[in-house]
Amino acid sequence: MDCFSDALWVATAGCLEPLALGRLRAAGRGVAADLSTHARIIIDEVLTTSVPDPLARLHYEEMFGSCVPGILLRRRWLLEIDSATQHHQWRAESSVARLMQGVNLDGGDFFCSLRRAYLAAQVPSLAKSVVVVHWMHILGAVEEQDPVQAKWMSQQAWREVASSITAETVLWCVQSAHFIDDLTVFRFGLLLGAKTAGAARPGRLASQP
Repeated sequence: MDCFSDALWVATAGCLEPLALGRLRAAGRGVAADLSTHARIIIDEVLTTSVPDPLARLHYEEMFGSCVPGILLRRRWLLEIDSATQHHQWRAESSVARLMQGVNLDGGDFFCSLRRAYLAAQVPSLAKSVVVVHWMHILGAVEEQDPVQAKWMSQQAWREVASSITAETVLWCVQSAHFIDDLTVFRFGLLLGAKTAGAARPGRLASQP
């Protein structure tokens, strides 16, 4: 079964007695397929309602894959980590940390993306994900206190994720460049934006290797 079918059975299990659920399973794949169609629509609506910003949904998809139930589950992990994280437990108090603390987890700008990546790095099963690691490199670059080192680290970090940047998400690269005052990264972002403007697939980021 696909991820929607799995999510359907999990949701149904919470509403039915075990005997009724067993009978439903025994009814055959046809029933499951029909219910899965409705479940897919409902789950898509739940994601859109929970995360109305399209850039935030793109970032969740980049980090967690395209399976919507999987995105919702992992987003819930981030919310749990966020609610359990006290003010003093965030990274060293800095302008970046303050900005990350002050933004909406489901927002679409650069610092919202940093907040999501930071929280994902606190979840053992997500911490070693290639995408999360790359975003932690970006976070490390903007937190670097030495301006020269910060610019070099930022250039390297954005090159790591260049293949996944779209005409929509290039905004993050430009915001990062503005924050560290690096014209090289700014131009790099504009160049990526120009290259991806005609090739980007709406609603989806390119998969990481």
